Parts: sequence; C-alpha cells; structure tokens
Amino acid sequence: MRRNQALVRQRTGLATFGPSLVYDSPDLVEQVAHLGFDWIWLDWQHGQFTEATLNQALARFLAVESAPIVRVKGNEPGTINRVLDMGAMGVIVPMVQNAEEAAAAVQAAFYPPKGRRSAGGVRLELIGGSFEAYTQSANDEIMLVVMVETEAAVGEVRAIMNVPGVDVVLIGPFDLMIDVKASGHDAAHHERLVEEVAAASRETGTAAGYVCASAEAVERRLAQGFRFINYGLDHFVLLGGMGAIRDQTRAWAGAR
Repeated sequence: MRRNQALVRQRTGLATFGPSLVYDSPDLVEQVAHLGFDWIWLDWQHGQFTEATLNQALARFLAVESAPIVRVKGNEPGTINRVLDMGAMGVIVPMVQNAEEAAAAVQAAFYPPKGRRSAGGVRLELIGGSFEAYTQSANDEIMLVVMVETEAAVGEVRAIMNVPGVDVVLIGPFDLMIDVKASGHDAAHHERLVEEVAAASRETGTAAGYVCASAEAVERRLAQGFRFINYGLDHFVLLGGMGAIRDQTRAWAGAR
C-alpha cells in the first residue's frame, strides 16, 4: 500500500503544506504534483473540476509522492466514497458544524470497523498493490480534514477534534468572516475564534489547519501552532504571474 507521507508527518506533529487547484486541467495538476508538495488540494467544491477531469487528475498522482486531497462538495457519503475510489489519499469536508457531522464524515471515509465506506474502485489496486491489500490498509493512509467555517462550529471545535478518525480541523477563514460579520462582529472577533481553534488543537492533539493568503499569514499561523497550511492558489498564481509580465511589457512599451 502506498504510504501517505503527508499523513505520517501530520500524525507525528510536523507541519504539512500544499496549494489548492481550481482549474480543471489534469495536465496542470500533473505539473504541480511533480513539484514535491506534501499534498495538493483539488477543489471540487468551488473549483471547475467535473467528475471526469477530477478522475483524470487523480491518475496523475500515481507516480509521485505528493498526496492528492479532494475538497468534496459536501458531507455526503456517496461523494466522499467516490473520490476515494478515484484514488484520493484524503478528503476535505466543508461546513462541518458539530461532532455528529464530523462522525458522519468518518463513517464515509473509512472501511469497517472504523467506518462504513463501501469497497470498490478500479484504480485502488494500483495504489494498494492489490485490491485486497488496499482495503486492508487504506484506513491507515487516508487523511480526513473537516472544515469549521462558522462561529457555531468553532464553539464545537473541541468535540469535533475529539472524534476518532478526524486528522485535521481546518478553518475556512473567508466563510468564517462572512458569518462573523453577519452577526455584527469584526476582524478582531474573527481572530479570537482563530485563537480558540489553535488552543483546542493544543489541548486535544488534533492538528489545526488554515487557508493562508500570504507568506506573512503562513508565518503567523505556524507561530500559533497551526500544522496544516494551505498556501497558494493556481488562479492567483496565474493572475499574479501574468500581471507581472503585463506590467513589464507596458514598461518596455513606454520606454520606446
């Protein structure tokens, strides 16, 4: 069975890092997969992937160590089961509100006795060496990340972190800010909630994660104890790189 080296690092208390990809290009995914990130987040919730392009993209990870992790559309057993059957080495489940919903994600992501995942998938023998070997070992190699994205969810974060099978509790900072502002609060309140998740991680031992928009944010969250760091989005990298080229060409044009 293929080892999920990112999960090994995560479970030994080390930080792991990876970008997120929203463009539905298996060729782009393949190029990024060969760069050596701990994991790569393929976004099926807000990204442009279809089931077909996601399936093709997951095939590009068979020859690399980086772990493909799929953010699914929701906490739905069939969808979670499907992306794992395609070859994902982990799932990110959005909008988890409490321990009961976290436990439902565990049930979908793992085979008995840990969960109730159904056995199937034509790619699994390529990951496990044989289909039987995969089903016997997959529970130890699948990373389960659940997202807390509301103030109510943060209020339940310790119970969520204590659910057996949950490896990471990931803050979705943008949705959390929308929820905070909808309740009449501000960025300072948002930061207090972030600190609450960091404190819960230290108390429970379950890793906390954060979606970071800048290198400064990465350094700040690492200092707070966050150990699952998403930094880099293909859309912004493309716009930033092309924007820099545009600015340079305009400078050349203005100099003539």
